[in-house]
Amino acid sequence: MAAFKSGVQCLKDGINLVTFPEGTRSKTSRMGSFKMGAFKMAQSVGASIVPVSISYADKVQPLDFAFPTKPSMLCPRAVVKVGKPIPTEGETDSDLLEKVWNAIADGLPESQKPSPGTPD
Repeated sequence: MAAFKSGVQCLKDGINLVTFPEGTRSKTSRMGSFKMGAFKMAQSVGASIVPVSISYADKVQPLDFAFPTKPSMLCPRAVVKVGKPIPTEGETDSDLLEKVWNAIADGLPESQKPSPGTPD
């Protein structure tokens, strides 16, 4: 709860936060389910959410590597796509989650899009 309160205070103070809504790294390289904490923080202060898609992060820094790998023919560079801000005001939890989920998934290559049936 302390992290949540601290995050809300940062947003109130005009500080931008970077959070990862899955709460963990994917073991399959595909996008997983989201947790609601960051969404609740943004909603509590009326902050917009800027969706960011990071392609090939699993190749650049595999789960079992302490440091990123060097780019090569076998290891592509990560690609970061920044989407348009999504307002939180007036959105239900489920509608906001779906909008952000879709915006992030749209920025990923097919190999990293969520598997069919993955809950958002």
